[in-house]
Amino acid sequence: MVNMAAAAASTLLLLLLGLGASTSAASSSSSAPYDPPTVPELMDRFGLPRALLPATARRYLLHDDGSFELFLDDGCVVEAGGYRVAYDIELTGAVSHGTVTGLEGVRVRVLFVWVPITGVEVRGGEVTVSVGPIKKSFPVVGFKSSPRCIAGPAAAVAAAAADG
Repeated sequence: MVNMAAAAASTLLLLLLGLGASTSAASSSSSAPYDPPTVPELMDRFGLPRALLPATARRYLLHDDGSFELFLDDGCVVEAGGYRVAYDIELTGAVSHGTVTGLEGVRVRVLFVWVPITGVEVRGGEVTVSVGPIKKSFPVVGFKSSPRCIAGPAAAVAAAAADG
């Protein structure tokens, strides 16, 4: 459960960063091309650990109201802390400093069931992951590097199908 929560929290943080970048980045010159922040740079701006998302999270849309859409190169399953976490190709939710809510597109395997991760909060040196009404906290120091995909889109699709 700890690894799943860590992976889920990583995903949420990346989502949050993506949302903040599109609303806060501005060009200093009207003639200079706009160079939006990367997903990791957005995570930093929102106070979220970069390791909440796999490295394949590269594109995002961040709306003025904090809602976001985050896109991975492909579906992905990672293993973190003994748990498997599945990421869809598209993640959605809302981000504000240190918090991701309404998260969709991330699931953790608990025993034989894939359970959706619905939120992430970073506060006081801890990352708290919400799996429905259940919350689990982990030390933020455990989120140093992005999880690596161990299974591709077929496994992520299977996890999404099991959830729906």
